[in-house]
Amino acid sequence: MIFSKKKEIINPYTLEECNSCHAITKRKFKDGDYVFKGTDKCGSCGADKMMVTKIFGEVIK
Repeated sequence: MIFSKKKEIINPYTLEECNSCHAITKRKFKDGDYVFKGTDKCGSCGADKMMVTKIFGEVIK
């Protein structure tokens, strides 16, 4: 018997958190992202850096 697994398409995402106001943003994963990486300014409070806190994938249905 041959089993075939249905192929799933997964979109990778990155969560960033502000060290000052703790705002969390979700964006598409970019090459070079890694957990604890410092990123751009916070859109909420304007603090100097946000930090990548999670990288995950969501299945497209």
